[in-house]
Amino acid sequence: MTPLGGVALHAAENTPRVLRTIDTHTAGGPTRVLVGGFPPVRGETMALRRADLSRRLDHLRTAVMLEPRGHRDMFGALVMEPTLPEADLGVIFMDGGGYLNMCGHGTIGTVTAALHSGLVRSQGNLTKVVLDTPAGLVHTEAHAVGGVVREVSFVNVPSFVYATAVHVEVAGKKVEVDIAFGGSFFALVRASELGVQVQPSQLPHITELALELRDVINAEVTVRHPQLPHINRVDLVEIYEEPHAIGADCCNVVVFGAGQVDRSPCGTGTCARLALLHVQGQLRTGDSFVHESVIGTRLRGEILAETAVGEHAAIVPRITGAAYVTGFGRLVLDPHDPLRHGFQLA
Repeated sequence: MTPLGGVALHAAENTPRVLRTIDTHTAGGPTRVLVGGFPPVRGETMALRRADLSRRLDHLRTAVMLEPRGHRDMFGALVMEPTLPEADLGVIFMDGGGYLNMCGHGTIGTVTAALHSGLVRSQGNLTKVVLDTPAGLVHTEAHAVGGVVREVSFVNVPSFVYATAVHVEVAGKKVEVDIAFGGSFFALVRASELGVQVQPSQLPHITELALELRDVINAEVTVRHPQLPHINRVDLVEIYEEPHAIGADCCNVVVFGAGQVDRSPCGTGTCARLALLHVQGQLRTGDSFVHESVIGTRLRGEILAETAVGEHAAIVPRITGAAYVTGFGRLVLDPHDPLRHGFQLA
């Protein structure tokens, strides 16, 4: 299948490839939505397409995500025809370090961009958009005022707690971690366990600890989604503490990829947190939860229903937030440019 609006699918050897993008941010978290110029991605499912993209075309991910066109913490979404008939768009999420099965802030940004650009036809004040992702179908609702999308809600895939009170050693200290699924697997840890506070000034140290924690968890704990066997590792680390502002329920920071930091409260991370709070008896069906990011922005979560994933008790979460279009781009990949596929400083 071809990404929607695809052009220049087979650029000649000496002809620059031009990729068309729409940039958005959701609660501060960037999403660069790739809408044209990308070569075909193969596979009968979105999981297989993600694997094909990683195997054959990863140099285009690095070209778009990393410098000189992007930056260390850039995030992206490649849109294409879906593999399932009930979906409106297929989406593969990416960042500077690789690919994610699902992304909450990226979902909100992608739907906003798709409606803003006409990739999906607006139905007025309320437009329903179904995304086909490697984690499964994601049902969204875009709420518009005067033809402009003001808010997007999405019902995420069932989220569940995989393991609680896992003890590992990080930086020479024993810490307690919970593992939960919200579209990808998260390691959730209290900031006090790591001896840090969720503050921008501490992000370099937080990032270092989070990457070490993720490596230790993946080395010592076997993780596998019972229905989606390709999801078999912890991809993100969520560090949380008490809220900083009135009206929020918790403040967090999420580290992912090669040390990228989510500026938003993380939609899928919020789903994982909802699942954990539900298991702990702190949230019930119908309860809402306001998540605050390291920069003070917010997403709203809600538990819609209880369900099960294999042997795991699970919830059906809904996340709501706003995204804003920040620009339209035509990224040029000159075949003579030695840095055309991007670079990243250590």
